[in-house]
Amino acid sequence: MTDRTALIDRLDAVLRPRAARVQSALASPVRDARMTVVVGRMLGLAFLICFATGLYSHFLQSPVDWFVTPARPEYLYAWTQGTHVVVGSMLFPLLLAKLWVVYPRLFHWPPVTGLLNVVERASVGVLVATALVLPVTGILNVLGWYPWEFSFRRTHFALAWVLIGALALHIAVQLPTILRHWRGGGGADD
Repeated sequence: MTDRTALIDRLDAVLRPRAARVQSALASPVRDARMTVVVGRMLGLAFLICFATGLYSHFLQSPVDWFVTPARPEYLYAWTQGTHVVVGSMLFPLLLAKLWVVYPRLFHWPPVTGLLNVVERASVGVLVATALVLPVTGILNVLGWYPWEFSFRRTHFALAWVLIGALALHIAVQLPTILRHWRGGGGADD
């Protein structure tokens, strides 16, 4: 046995029981796959509404030749932007609820089981980061306060695409669990 293998085995012996204790302490009847899917469904819908209304706003402000945005009725822009701001503000409680439900998964042992698991965890990190940055910058934009040097519109637009891509990847990876628990079915927790 090499020194490296011995070190890994000693770390595993110390960290595995600690991870199990943390997961046990965080256990709750509502922290299950079904609740994760229910909150995720609401969160995904909110993201899609914000993305669609944001695209409409972006293409009105920066038109492209291949896409004609309807300008009538006159109140359409105000309605879509109001929807964007209200639903974007609702992201905070939904994000907190989703993070609360999945928090114990941070303490699974071993933390990484292979290359695909690393990619999945990295994509979730990107998803969570952009999901937190977008509403914060959006609310600061509503307040008219720009404590950054970058263009709000371009950055918000680019991050929205990153978020939708990370969300699509996350849904693709979790699709079997989502389908199993979509209508209240499912078995053991995932």
